[in-house]
This record gives sequence, C-alpha cells and structure tokens, in this order.
Amino acid sequence: MMKRIRGAKADATRKQLLDAAAQVIGEKGYSAATVDQIVKVAGVSKGVAYYHFKNKAALAESILEEGVGQIVEGFERICAEAPAADKALMGMIELFASRAFGNKAFGRFLMAELWREGRAWSDAMRVHEARLLHLLEEQLVRGQREGIFRPEIDPAFEAVALVGMVLTTTMYYVGEGGPITGSRAIAPAAAALHEDDDLMKNAFVTHICDLVQHANKVECSTGD
Repeated sequence: MMKRIRGAKADATRKQLLDAAAQVIGEKGYSAATVDQIVKVAGVSKGVAYYHFKNKAALAESILEEGVGQIVEGFERICAEAPAADKALMGMIELFASRAFGNKAFGRFLMAELWREGRAWSDAMRVHEARLLHLLEEQLVRGQREGIFRPEIDPAFEAVALVGMVLTTTMYYVGEGGPITGSRAIAPAAAALHEDDDLMKNAFVTHICDLVQHANKVECSTGD
C-alpha cells in the first residue's frame, strides 16, 4: 500500500515538473528558461527536480516525447478505424488541434522546438516526429488514391504544413494578444464562445477542419 502511495506521489510530482517546464519554456524559450524558474512554478525544490530529471534537456525531451507520443498513438488509432482518408485526416486534425488548444503551454513549446535551429532531441522524439508526419502523409496519399484529395498536392510537403498551420493558428487565437485573449475587437460569436472554453475549443477545431477540407477539396460526408 505504502509503495503504491509513494509511486503515485512521485508520478504527481513528475507531472508537476513537466507541466511547469512546458509553461516556462513555452513562454521564455528553451535557452532562456532555467531550472530555478521551472521549480518555482512547480512548487518543488531543485533537489526534487534533479531526482526526477538530470537536467533541463531531460525535462524538455520528456515533454516532447510524451506529448507527441500520445498524439501519434491517437493518429494510429484513427487511421486504423477510419473507413476513408477524408475521415482519417479530419479525425487527426481534430485531435491535434484539440490537444494544442487544450494545452497552450505544450502547443507553444512544440511549435518553438519543432523548427528550432540546433535542437538536440532524443532518438525517441525523432521517431515520434517522423511517425506523426508519416501518418499524415500516408492519409493524404490514400485520399489521392481514393479520388478524394487533389492529385497535385505534395503529401510530404502538406504533412509538414498542416502541423505548422495547426500550431501557429492555435497560438494566434489563444496566445497573449490574440483575438480571443487580447484587446483587439473580435466577432460577437467569438466573444460569446470565450465564456465557455469547451464551446470555444470546438468552434476553433471546426474552423481548422473546414479550412483543411476546402484546401484539399475533401468530400464532406453527411453520414456518421
């Protein structure tokens, strides 16, 4: 019993550190973020942090590996279950946008790290990144083969573009100074949605999926 309690406490502390690291690194950038700042946000001592992670790089790698790994697992499940490429692609975009929208700190961190020059990631993270892009590319190719997506689309190029589009659009709409959180005028409908995070997220995801559908000329199904 005591062993399970200690294990649960250690897991909770580890999650606190990962959440804090995502927040600090997402706000300040990897180079400017410090372990002191991370432990302050996490509410733990530096010794506790080093018990779980040997350094800042290990924290960053764990955030990316776990976060992207979960998205990849979701993508694989969607691809295996979807009856057609358009449904698979929409399901993947919906999952990705929902995850980025629901965890702004992770979304900002992922966006910054995906294309940061001189990044030093673990082999596991590189595998996750490659797998995520490959799954998107695979469904775009499948859609071309099924006659659903435009044949002139470059699937490899678009897979990268979709990841970038979802992340940058998410950060614009929920980030500091964006149309939802900032002082700029926003449409009444968007202002009303701001009162309910779930409605706002659902509306955002719907807009993202609609944009992808039109860009690829995806045939929208009226069935379930």
